Amino acid sequence: MSAALVKAAKQFDALVAALPVAEGAEEDQLKRITDLQAENEVVGQELQNHLEAAEEELKQVQELFNQAADNCLNSEKPD
Repeated sequence: MSAALVKAAKQFDALVAALPVAEGAEEDQLKRITDLQAENEVVGQELQNHLEAAEEELKQVQELFNQAADNCLNSEKPD
């Protein structure tokens, strides 16, 4: 029984040692989280804007490709 207790204590100590060290007070951590969330929102919006621009460009390229394909198919073949 004492061996199991010692083993459990060692496992507990290993888990505690693996935890990240708290940096600063809880208020500082909450402010950092808030700052990171705001930064994430800005980056997310930028990514959304890039995605929308890429989708629009893809649409334009597809239209040009379709026009070119139609022109090739509709052009008269030389005799």
